[in-house]
Amino acid sequence: MTLYTKGGSYPAPLSFRIRLSDGRSRTDPASFTAEGIADAGYIAAPPQPDHDPETQRLTWDGAAWGIEDIPVPDPVYRALTKLEAMTLFRHVTGMDDAGELTMREDPAIKLLWMKWETDVPQSIHRDNPVVEHFLSGLIAAGYADVEHKAAMLDGWPTA
Repeated sequence: MTLYTKGGSYPAPLSFRIRLSDGRSRTDPASFTAEGIADAGYIAAPPQPDHDPETQRLTWDGAAWGIEDIPVPDPVYRALTKLEAMTLFRHVTGMDDAGELTMREDPAIKLLWMKWETDVPQSIHRDNPVVEHFLSGLIAAGYADVEHKAAMLDGWPTA
């Protein structure tokens, strides 16, 4: 199907009605002639280029088609319970029950655990500043490293 542009507008099929330069209208698309279409100010647009509509969209600059990538949306992370967050932490660090117990009893991070238990809501979002603070505290105490932190944030489930 041929698409037309008028005055640089985004190409579209011709309307059922075109208005000629002398003000008369034509309303039977089957009777439109190339001369009548041109007289009404329409120009056939070039064919649309091949593109992947899943990842790209067509653009029109008034005279030619372009293709641009559709931006990948930022992921939406789901809230985790404290238990789910701790399970994820244990998974990425390979920590077992004994390691968690040792960590929880470490006087060096007793305040960190107290804040985790009292100040952190039961449901926590990945972008909550306390996640950064908590992971940084565990790194400082030697229970995790920056790779564990990255793996935990990368492994945070999406909604």
